[in-house]
Amino acid sequence: MKVDRNIIEKEVLENLKLIQNSRQKQYELNLKLADYNVPFGMVQKISQNEEVISEFDAHYLIGIVSAMHDADNSNPNPETYFGVREIRDAERTLKDKDQYKLYLPLTIKEVIEIKFDSYVTKINIKELVKMVESQLIIYEEETQRGVTYKENKSGGIVKTPIVNKTSVKRIASKVSENQYFEDMITLNVYSTEVEPVSYDTNSKSLTINDGAIVSILDGFHRLQGFIAALSINPDIELHEILSIRVYDEETAKRFFSQLNTINVLNKERRKELAQERMSDKVVADLQRKSEIGKQIASGSTVSYLAGDLTTFDIMSYAIDRSYTIERQLDVIKISKYLNEFFVYLAGSYPNEFSKNINERKNEFMGHPLMFIGYIVLSRYMQDNEIDFDEIEKYIDTISKNADEFVPLLNAKKSLTGNKRIREKLFDYFVNVFGGDKSE
Repeated sequence: MKVDRNIIEKEVLENLKLIQNSRQKQYELNLKLADYNVPFGMVQKISQNEEVISEFDAHYLIGIVSAMHDADNSNPNPETYFGVREIRDAERTLKDKDQYKLYLPLTIKEVIEIKFDSYVTKINIKELVKMVESQLIIYEEETQRGVTYKENKSGGIVKTPIVNKTSVKRIASKVSENQYFEDMITLNVYSTEVEPVSYDTNSKSLTINDGAIVSILDGFHRLQGFIAALSINPDIELHEILSIRVYDEETAKRFFSQLNTINVLNKERRKELAQERMSDKVVADLQRKSEIGKQIASGSTVSYLAGDLTTFDIMSYAIDRSYTIERQLDVIKISKYLNEFFVYLAGSYPNEFSKNINERKNEFMGHPLMFIGYIVLSRYMQDNEIDFDEIEKYIDTISKNADEFVPLLNAKKSLTGNKRIREKLFDYFVNVFGGDKSE
């Protein structure tokens, strides 16, 4: 390499972020990645956890750099980083890499069409595992159980799927011993750039088109179990029922919330995905768009390693109590208002809302339950047409009387099963500002 690998990785990450801002550029990059035999699932992994790029073999790194340059000539030429021989060897390796690897488009035979977005067939678990190993099937946290955050050896934060290891071991054991009854795996195929699938009614074949993304909707633990089982006994013959859905993200979330799987979802995550209350829809929108969106945890606890501030359930509770939401138009208006509210709040106190908890000095501002107070304040400011520029004045008012409510914030370690504490906090802030929707 002509340049230190750490520098190459840093520049690749920066350029990938620019590409990810444009769906068209993402699509063009995927086409070029396919030309170099680099699974676009590798780029998906990088977007989920930047640190994995350091684990990629050199030929994959060269392939990614080459694809990025071909997709957009403003990106560095691979010869900027690598020698001619390195590039030639990498291209040869990628060309010869795993002749048994699967690529899109992928055609599946003997498929029954249930309706335009739902298909069913049977599949050998060896083919399923081959799809996983070919990085055709990804774990999409938005339509799954979420992720957990861990600190790696270098001090970085790593996002990993929530996995019940006991369940995986149990499945692997039964499968390897031919004691596992077939059940159903559900995949979702989607794309905003191309038609995700094509179905031939005459041959009853379904083609997953090039450029589509395949994610696991139901059966993530079983897939992990099948991988482990085949490593124990490669001669296993087991066919699974395969359901293929063609859903957008919101439909996939609702479908996942409907499923009753072996590993039961925790209550908070199930509520988030089902979005049964209108306030849930507001919080889901804030998660995607607001200043603090990525710091609203999906589960029942916050991860300080990930820089979380509060939880989905706490936010939904406070919004449901503070605002009247009867139709989708209300969701849009309230989401827009709260989005701007949190821009000013987080912008006025950047340290207290930082993802780095070491920068948070105030004892209460970043507490998860404190967001009940912020939502009540937002309603008060809306009702009284108070400009967001005055937000610091009202936070100062809260701070002067912190001794009145901080004991409530710390009354219970758990953020669940604290309905009475939430109600007391809500009533306290309503007494300070007003803001109960019943008023």
